[in-house]
Amino acid sequence: DYTLTMYFQQAWRDKRLSYSEIPLNLTLDNRVADQLWVPDTYFLNDKKSFVHGVTVKNRMIRLHPDGTVLYGLRITTTAACMMDLRRYPLDEQNCTLEIESFVMRMTEPKYNHQWAGKCADTSDSPESISSYCIFGIFLDQTSTGSYPRLSLSFKLKRNIGYFILQTYMPSILITILSWVSFWINYDASAARVALGITTVLTMTTI
Repeated sequence: DYTLTMYFQQAWRDKRLSYSEIPLNLTLDNRVADQLWVPDTYFLNDKKSFVHGVTVKNRMIRLHPDGTVLYGLRITTTAACMMDLRRYPLDEQNCTLEIESFVMRMTEPKYNHQWAGKCADTSDSPESISSYCIFGIFLDQTSTGSYPRLSLSFKLKRNIGYFILQTYMPSILITILSWVSFWINYDASAARVALGITTVLTMTTI
């Protein structure tokens, strides 16, 4: 699984909302969204999501004179990502975020996309994957019907330098240290056992 915080914006044209009195775009209160038609978009591989609500619900609605509605949300979503860890930590992963319509079919208005992301590098904390890049975005079609879908794919590649310092080097040093038991007098069984147990416990902790 992975967690992603993003600004998710959708735009559509509703001729019923067009106006000509003023040639300006109108930014509406976020509560107006409850009174408008909005697309039935959902994340197919989502496990848990929420819209940020501090200090108010993070929603933006902008209305254009021709009836075009721009609807934006600030969302945090946790999505499923099936990873192949056979080459860990030298692995490369491909995770996707599947965005799909729940009702609209391909014969109805389709999704068009505009991606504003770029490659990023996050090496602040050792728990996070130290480098990743969003390398592509493309349209796909579900296998259960002709529903429009946007699939955001990005490639994850681990930084081997972190694992060399945190895993490989300590393991090599502990292994070399365990060889000291061969030079300990065979009568000093307590020292040999203590050294062996310490080595095993250290390797398990790493």
